[in-house]
Amino acid sequence: MDPSVSKKRAGAATAAAGLTDDLIIEILSRLPVKSICRFKCVSRHWRRLISHPEHRKKLPQTLSGFFYPRYRRNHEDEITVIPDFVGISRAEEEELPFHDPSLPLPGYWYIRPADCSGGLLLCSCWKVNPRDEHNYMVCNPAADKWVVLPEAPDDLSLESTIRICFDPAISSHFHVFQFLEEDQYGYITGLNIYSSVTGAWSRKENGWGEVVPVDSRGVFMNGILHLISHESTVLTVDTEGKTWRTIPVLECMGFENFWKGVVAFLGQSQGRLCYMNTRKHITSKISVWMLEDYSSDLWVFKYNISTSQIFGEVDLMMEQDYALIAMHPEANVIFFVWKCEDVLMSYDMDRGKVSVICSLTEHMYDAFLPYLPYVPFFSWTG
Repeated sequence: MDPSVSKKRAGAATAAAGLTDDLIIEILSRLPVKSICRFKCVSRHWRRLISHPEHRKKLPQTLSGFFYPRYRRNHEDEITVIPDFVGISRAEEEELPFHDPSLPLPGYWYIRPADCSGGLLLCSCWKVNPRDEHNYMVCNPAADKWVVLPEAPDDLSLESTIRICFDPAISSHFHVFQFLEEDQYGYITGLNIYSSVTGAWSRKENGWGEVVPVDSRGVFMNGILHLISHESTVLTVDTEGKTWRTIPVLECMGFENFWKGVVAFLGQSQGRLCYMNTRKHITSKISVWMLEDYSSDLWVFKYNISTSQIFGEVDLMMEQDYALIAMHPEANVIFFVWKCEDVLMSYDMDRGKVSVICSLTEHMYDAFLPYLPYVPFFSWTG
């Protein structure tokens, strides 16, 4: 190594050593989250400093892990559900950003995580008394706060699609979308939108035309909810239900399974919308597309991923044998659940690196749910 480089590094290390921990945290709090992740590698002391529960509240956060529903039997031999959590960090000193992943809510015996956005978890909950009373609850696990949503104006099935939208970089308020569906074919007739600003629901008529959203997680980005439709398009709507849009996808991005419908995944990473799919006769490849120009609907092909490289097996089918559950918000990394092996895995698309994160305690029956990506947010007060 060049002696001058070594000398500069030594000088930088000496300068940093002269800073107090509080001053280091103050400096780090002004940096983007990607830089915070890199500074964890400076030394063990810096990793412990950044991972300390009190310091984490002051620093920008990134993906911490996944919430999922854990099924168990209660003392009355009833099957009940509570939230649980699996982290993606392997560092022993990395503490969970909350006290209890089961989110014990007084007066509720059934708490099923349904969606997650910006550090807020939307749960479907049943009361202890009266036994047949149901509520939707918005929880902030890191702040140990929760809000009970009022009943929506329509008597909707609990099977109807419901999504939460929250981005603390845009607003301190959250919105919940409940989709109104036509009974026979599932066409969208409108939306109920809950706003934490007003504390009430509002009804909005459908602005997309005849469409059926795919039952998968949506993407909330730039104040807009994005969903895949069975018509092989991306549907968008803003939090006020005023701006409705349909983004077309390329013909090569579409593939429908007879039983499952559209076989694709929608995510976001580094501020861009990402669409991943397999083709009918090339199921061993996952194609990755980025929406490079939002105004002109310009999709650009980025990666081809071999599933045999990831899983060591051929002829595996998306949603049948494995499920994509998230993209890392700050890196070109995707997360899978290998359903037949019940393991959580990641794949770094830039490095071609496969990592097995952990074995899972609950078998994954659903295509995308129930593993919900979670980024801690400590400041929300409800």
